[in-house]
Amino acid sequence: MRNDPRLVFSVSTTTRLPRKGEVEGKNYYYVDAPTFGNMIDRNEFLEWAQVHSGYYGTSKKEVDRIWCNEKIPMFDVDVQGAKNLRTTLPGAVFIFIMPPSVRTLAERLTGRNTEKPEELSIRLANASREMNEFAWYDYVVLNDQLETAVKDVESIIRAESLKRDRMRRTIERIMEEKI
Repeated sequence: MRNDPRLVFSVSTTTRLPRKGEVEGKNYYYVDAPTFGNMIDRNEFLEWAQVHSGYYGTSKKEVDRIWCNEKIPMFDVDVQGAKNLRTTLPGAVFIFIMPPSVRTLAERLTGRNTEKPEELSIRLANASREMNEFAWYDYVVLNDQLETAVKDVESIIRAESLKRDRMRRTIERIMEEKI
C-alpha cells in the first residue's frame, strides 16, 4: 500500500483486546461482544465471522469510507471472511498469502509474542486448515522472501487494474475525445 496511493487498508472490527502497540482505528476497531452483536443485528457488516477466540467483521461503513475517496480497499481477512466477501463484493480479487512452510509459520507466530500458548495452538490449527482452502483464491503468493512477495502482490494488482472491464471508463473517455 505504501507503493500505490490508490490502495487503502480496510480496518476490521473485532471483539478481541488490542495487542501491545495496536491503535484503535488503524489496526482494528475494538468493540465488546454485545456491541458486535448489535452491529450484526443492524446488518452493518459486509462479512463477519468468529475467528480463533473472537469475532471479526468488515463494516459496510468502512468500505464506503474508502470508496467515497475513490480508493481501492485492501482487506486482511481469514478464509471465512474472504469467502463471505466474495459473495458481497463481486469483482473483488482474492490473494492467498502462503507461508513457505508450516514450521516457518509457527516460528513467525511464536516470534511475535502476541498470543498465549493456547491461543497460539488455535491459530496454528486454524492456519493448517485454511491452507487447504487456497484453491478457491484467484492467486497464491508464497511469503518466503518479503520483498519478492510484495512485488508479486504489486504485479497482481497492476495486472488486475489493466483488465478490460476495469479499463472501460478510461477507454470510453479516450474514445469520446475530439480530434
